[in-house]
Amino acid sequence: MLIRNIMAILVFLFITTNSFAAAPLPDNARGVPIPKDKGYHVEEVGSGLYWVTEGAYTMMFLTTGQGVIVVDAPPTIGQKILKAIADVTKEPITHVIYSHSHADHIGAAGIYPKDAKYIAHEDTKVQLERVSESGRKFPYGAFVGGAPVPMPTNTFKDKYTLKVGKQILELVYHGDDHDPGNIYIYAPKQKVLMKIDIIFPGWTPFKGLAIAEDVPGYIEAHDVILSYDFDKLVSGHWGKLAIRKDVEVQKEYIQDIQANAGTALQTVNFYAIAKETGYENTALLFDTYLDAVTQKCADLTEPKWV
Repeated sequence: MLIRNIMAILVFLFITTNSFAAAPLPDNARGVPIPKDKGYHVEEVGSGLYWVTEGAYTMMFLTTGQGVIVVDAPPTIGQKILKAIADVTKEPITHVIYSHSHADHIGAAGIYPKDAKYIAHEDTKVQLERVSESGRKFPYGAFVGGAPVPMPTNTFKDKYTLKVGKQILELVYHGDDHDPGNIYIYAPKQKVLMKIDIIFPGWTPFKGLAIAEDVPGYIEAHDVILSYDFDKLVSGHWGKLAIRKDVEVQKEYIQDIQANAGTALQTVNFYAIAKETGYENTALLFDTYLDAVTQKCADLTEPKWV
């Protein structure tokens, strides 16, 4: 368990500390074109399920014949979500689903009707209650233009099936990964899966494995995603949808980092570094050691991926 935790830390450090020189953007990393007059892209994936992006974030909504189900509310898209919905239907918003508690994905939920049903995992509600009761100096979501959001009215622990009109969504919690309460949202009819802040199609994850709170859970989430029968994945970031191949490629990349971190742990000599730094400044010793291990991991990883 100790080695597993150390390796998780090293994977985190590798993603956090390594920045490669800017290179031309490959075609597979480019998102969909965003119309300048609208500032957003809305597209039907199938059978009344639509995804929306402004180029940096993604979310989705479904028309049901009895109202609209929306999933998430990134503040960077904000009011454009309502415009995108109005582009395709006159149905009112009746249900709102939160993928998880992070403000960059749900911080604009205040634009939705107050009388809608708000659905989330029970841990997400706990996180949001903690924020609202903390008396924090800066409001929730301030860094991306968000605001306090409506509290979930319906929560669940393991599974929740939402049936509205002609649409079905299966909400499942498979355990901690990016954030406690980060759920899988699956539309079986359309074969569309929404799982946020795990997969970054055409890109490496953000620093710190997208700031994963549970690194082993983050790594395991790749296999959970692949266990679903999906054609398209709404992954939360970048202006594009992911496909199964994107998940497989990122899984291989993360596995390489994990394996190379293990090699680095076995080859970088802690005592040789301690001989150079001494033991008086413990912070210097451990920073120097972890930097050396991280660099070794990077040296082993980059030739294949850069």
